[in-house]
Amino acid sequence: MVLDVNKNGVPDNLERPGSTTNNPNMDIPAIKLPGFPKRGVQQTEAYGWFKLVAAKSAKGTPARKAYDAFTGRLAALGIPKKSWEKVWKDAVDWVVTPGSGATGDPSGYLGVIDASDYADDSGGGKKYGTTKSKTIQTTQYSPSSAGSDVNRVIESEIGRTATNAEIDAYLAGVNAEAKKSPAISESTTTTAPGKGGVLQTSESKVTQTTGFDPSLYALNFARSRPDYAESFATKTVLGLINKILKDPNAIGQVVE
Repeated sequence: MVLDVNKNGVPDNLERPGSTTNNPNMDIPAIKLPGFPKRGVQQTEAYGWFKLVAAKSAKGTPARKAYDAFTGRLAALGIPKKSWEKVWKDAVDWVVTPGSGATGDPSGYLGVIDASDYADDSGGGKKYGTTKSKTIQTTQYSPSSAGSDVNRVIESEIGRTATNAEIDAYLAGVNAEAKKSPAISESTTTTAPGKGGVLQTSESKVTQTTGFDPSLYALNFARSRPDYAESFATKTVLGLINKILKDPNAIGQVVE
């Protein structure tokens, strides 16, 4: 084997362990990073550069611009932040892998990456798009709550307590009507890749439909009782008498 020795006595065609300089006998380019225009860097240097230099560099510097561009593309691919360093390490390894087709820039790895390889613990990366959901809620009234409701309204409208038969009839009726008019909530959520360092944007629209109102049903139930008309007439007469006692001139008024 013939070695080409450079002026420093180091063979040009003998690769040092961990080196990423161009080797004419192997298709391995140098790892190119901002701030190192004259030479490539070694793998171990490139690994640390991502977290310890680029991520901490001031906004607008070449290193920070490269970091933001790289992580921005990761976010757009739906790769969780906790996997970004792993992706970078794989990108560096890809550059120095013979036959990868790399030209020295680790960001080129993002053109061949399979984002599912870096899925989070939920079983996949972030998914963008629109999701729709619909919730239908029907209230089931218990004997105690139904009994309390109908008893209160009957006492107010008729002046007596509800019978057991009326409570049973009200319970069956109120639950049947509740099933016919459930409360409905429909939502549409749209997610998209974020910009300017934001991982993603999300917009939700919710439409709610009010469900069954038991108070109106209880009132109509009480007024459907046979003795309601008598009670109503009695209340009307008593009310008129009370008004006349307070104002004798009111006797000529027409009661509607």
